[in-house]
Amino acid sequence: MSKYIPKVYLYIVVTLLPLMLWQLLQTTSRTTRSVTTAREGPNYLFYSNELASSPDGALIDVIHKKWHGNYGLLEAHHGGMNWESSSLTKGEAKQIRESRECAVRVIRSYRLMLDFYGMELVSTETGEIKRGSNWKSRYQNLRVSSHNYLRISRIITSLGELGFARYKKPFVEHLRTEVQDGELKRCERSFNDFWVKLLDENSKWYITKTLEAPADREESVYFQKEDGSDDSDEMSTDDAT
Repeated sequence: MSKYIPKVYLYIVVTLLPLMLWQLLQTTSRTTRSVTTAREGPNYLFYSNELASSPDGALIDVIHKKWHGNYGLLEAHHGGMNWESSSLTKGEAKQIRESRECAVRVIRSYRLMLDFYGMELVSTETGEIKRGSNWKSRYQNLRVSSHNYLRISRIITSLGELGFARYKKPFVEHLRTEVQDGELKRCERSFNDFWVKLLDENSKWYITKTLEAPADREESVYFQKEDGSDDSDEMSTDDAT
């Protein structure tokens, strides 16, 4: 699929979403990325908590419970929420979008990565973001760790392709505020050249970079009504905490 698509053996947020470190992707051909794979590919199995990340990683539920806040591990580890070990195909992305269990894990991954960057997800319904209580130290890390800028590009793209397109704009707008206010001024070039452009899904630049079709950005089942309940009731349970 996309130049910016996560390779998901964990990493959104997930990842958005999921959703941890979004390392350099191997170059994969347009044809390979467009293939609809057989069910139960490695990325789908990873988000189903049936396959551990590689190398030296863990099942995604273990990562969410034990890696949150371990910034040294998240900065250095290349097998956790790296989304790097296996290319995410359109078929797998669709499978993840259609699984509520996978969707919840994407949100948890996204929360984990936001915390790593000093941010916090306020609403699972709207994707609103605010500064986290750790923002000063984590923003300082982000200012001096420019390798994270490419990872942020991949987070933004993957949110849409894993069913959380509605989260993209709030994330980018939060980054815009921090860049304009000066706290993340050093990210300005990445913001202007990449992050904000990843919101314009109809632009030639976006289509060329992501190879997406509108169907690739269908919403996750997470946002659908369950058992006759309305969306607000579903979101209020916030089972992605």
